[in-house]
Amino acid sequence: MVDMNAGKGMTIEWVPKAIRDMRRLAAQDRERIIAKVEQYARDPASLANQVITLTGSEYRRMRVGDYRVIFGIEYNKTTVMVVLRVRHRREVYG
Repeated sequence: MVDMNAGKGMTIEWVPKAIRDMRRLAAQDRERIIAKVEQYARDPASLANQVITLTGSEYRRMRVGDYRVIFGIEYNKTTVMVVLRVRHRREVYG
């Protein structure tokens, strides 16, 4: 996993599959997704309308254009946002 400190909010960890997903995207899409993930980690309320909890799961889904970021939140001594996958909307729900 790769750690990215998001400032005052949550720490962000990208699992290897999510990193591979990101490498396959165009640079512009990658930048937009990273910006949204960092924004959510700093202030979850700012993107509350773009994040839902997946039915029957502990994971959440963030909408970023045509892409979906699947992530979980771990609450230990610090709060960690663990990004699991980044997929196009036609692929993520299959």
